[in-house]
Amino acid sequence: MRLPATITASLLAGALVLAGCSTTDATDTTAAADTTTTVTEASDTASTDTTATTTDGVVDDVDWDALDTTEVTLTDEGLTITEAGTYVLSGSTTGQVVVDSDGPVRLVLDGVEIASTEGAAIQVDAAEIAVIELADGSTNTVTDAATRSDEEIDGAIYSADNLVITGTGSLTVNATFADGIVGKDDLTIDSGTVTVTSVDDGIRGKDTLIVSGGDITVDAAGDGLKASNDSDLGEGVLAITDGTVTVTSGDDAIKAEQQLVISGGTVDVVESVEGIEAPVVSISGGDISVNASDDGVNAAASAIVTDGIGITISGGTLAITMGSGDTDAVDSNGDLTITGGTIDISAQSAFDYDGTGTLSGADVTVNGEAVTELTGSMMGGGAGGPGGTGGPGSR
Repeated sequence: MRLPATITASLLAGALVLAGCSTTDATDTTAAADTTTTVTEASDTASTDTTATTTDGVVDDVDWDALDTTEVTLTDEGLTITEAGTYVLSGSTTGQVVVDSDGPVRLVLDGVEIASTEGAAIQVDAAEIAVIELADGSTNTVTDAATRSDEEIDGAIYSADNLVITGTGSLTVNATFADGIVGKDDLTIDSGTVTVTSVDDGIRGKDTLIVSGGDITVDAAGDGLKASNDSDLGEGVLAITDGTVTVTSGDDAIKAEQQLVISGGTVDVVESVEGIEAPVVSISGGDISVNASDDGVNAAASAIVTDGIGITISGGTLAITMGSGDTDAVDSNGDLTITGGTIDISAQSAFDYDGTGTLSGADVTVNGEAVTELTGSMMGGGAGGPGGTGGPGSR
């Protein structure tokens, strides 16, 4: 899958950082299991309306006009797709929509309600690329079953291959088993209004999770947005380049196992334990607000990245509000480098770092007081120093 040029540049920069990181051996235990389905196609009506899809370069190289378009009205028999092409879906079903194809498949959701009683609502077992397009003006709802025979299929929307979500309609995802939207390779949200409520993680891409547009709201009992690959060096990357993201989470709001990049868009972490967390965190743009009970922005080792840990803030607007107790607004278990942007912190401990701390060229306010340097007077966090800043000795 070809990533957008702007994202590729950011990830290349991250790859240079990660190239020097130490790794530990890990076994990938999250591979998708093979599945067998017995649902049948509800209808097959030819259509020439292809509704062109572009996703910032992700699937521009797919000639959808050269592939067949099929209109399907869903019934409780569900739908199994084995041929490449575009499928325009409407209606409701208590079955599943399953994709098992060796070519590109685009699902245009045009007023669907899928309330699966079997497992995932939309399940992509195989596809060269899978695209879920939300038709203009459409309202779509998917809900998975609370139990299933194959618990490796752990999302209400689940894709074993690359998945792109685009379009101008709306999608509501209710995850009653585990996660909301799961991509086991690359997961990209390009546009659309997407609302996810989940009993575990909200939106999870394994190799990459890219948000390049859209209006996304997540209410998750576990992590909100997550890039989960902790076994392949250079993967496990989460990037937000545009769009609006609102997260309420019972654990980490926005998390990557290797690298997290925010370069644009609006990010609002309403509630979290850790707000933004990865071994390598880079914030160069965007309008970001974080409410957290432990660390607001945290750089910490993962199973695969154990060296080169750090936080770099070079732009954007960042407002962090911390709960009381032993908490840190910005906590790096390595270096902390702040060279630009506007940062407004309300916290007992503003900054905590184990390595080198640098503050230059940024507008920083801590508890209403302007801060011009990261002091080394605090060991292990706590209130003190100018503006209550912390220093070397982060957890």
